[in-house]
Amino acid sequence: MVYLAGDNDLEAFGRKDLAEMKVIGSTDAVAVVAQFDCMADSITRRYYLTRDRPLQEDCIAQLPEVNTGDPAALVDFVLWAARAYPAKRYALILWNHGAGWKDDDIYQVVQRQGATAQITRAQVRSLGTQRTRRALFATTLEKLVREAVQTERAILFDDSSADFLDNQEMRAVLQRIVQELGRPLDLVGCDACLMNMLEVAYQMRDLCHILVGSQEVEPGDGWPYDRLLAPLRENPALEPGELGRLIVQSYIDHYRTHHPDTAVTQSALNLAAVEPLADCVSALGSALQAALAAPAGLGRLFAALRSAQTFTDRDYIDLVHLCRLLTTDDQDEISRLAGQVASACALGGPLVAAEAHHGAAVANAGGLSIYLPVRTLSPLYRHLEFAQRHTWDEFLETLVNPR
Repeated sequence: MVYLAGDNDLEAFGRKDLAEMKVIGSTDAVAVVAQFDCMADSITRRYYLTRDRPLQEDCIAQLPEVNTGDPAALVDFVLWAARAYPAKRYALILWNHGAGWKDDDIYQVVQRQGATAQITRAQVRSLGTQRTRRALFATTLEKLVREAVQTERAILFDDSSADFLDNQEMRAVLQRIVQELGRPLDLVGCDACLMNMLEVAYQMRDLCHILVGSQEVEPGDGWPYDRLLAPLRENPALEPGELGRLIVQSYIDHYRTHHPDTAVTQSALNLAAVEPLADCVSALGSALQAALAAPAGLGRLFAALRSAQTFTDRDYIDLVHLCRLLTTDDQDEISRLAGQVASACALGGPLVAAEAHHGAAVANAGGLSIYLPVRTLSPLYRHLEFAQRHTWDEFLETLVNPR
């Protein structure tokens, strides 16, 4: 199931990806279905994709204009697909713009223009992305501005205000889907930017088995659907973890071959291991928080941050690389806990089922990022499940607002 939210500057890439899916197409054992909302007209199309017919003949339903940012629209697509094409396993690919866990980019525009300014469709869609990059979740404007500006003043919005799903809404959507299916999704893929973060994985931890996505921004081409669907056509009984590994490898092979100068990352995460890792990260955060009281502790952290792998969003740090840089020979409490975290999310361990990267700019990517700002902590971070259930946000608060 591929949910293409193409009513934006990615429309042409959506058409290209549908063509790639048709290279492989559906079989008696594998149904490849997609929903594509585009800018060209006011019709949203559902496809059962084949390899031997024109795309227009694969269109099996036409809907009036669909707001792909409405949680109900995604629920409706997935449940329709599951009822029309029941299967032993379900994979859902979310295809759109995005920025990791962050839901606050729109607020930055509001802050620059003033709380009473009207926000245009073009401004909303340009936030946090460039034309050749993909991103996925942003929050609805009314909720975000109310939370961040903390004012009751009315703000004028156009119809773009409902164009996006934030991470809280995404969890609610997946909960509804899982409830209706009676079991977690086997695989959720984010054909989008910056999504493989601990915070995002934690939002989905009990709702799907395998999460596949990128730590870095994705080029506009996104996933090579012909490459990644070919093994599934040959072996429809692939386990979710194995399919995740094949997606990771096909993605990296594609860019290494066709775009060798582009830095890319991709990883597959086993979400059953997220909760134990979150406990380890929480303990490490508490130890780092205590160490900030001394100049040596602050210096140690910033020395690690200066060398740690970051991504296009500089607040996103590779968790494994950071922990390795925090580990010292004397094996103090921070070293011990950092070692535990690094082991828990190392490649081949319980969490990272597959990881690959290409390009000098991402040479130290390990498959999982975490939010670690050094100047400003988003007021929305505390609403994430990870922040509510663990203490990493308390460490961040002490770091950015020292007393």
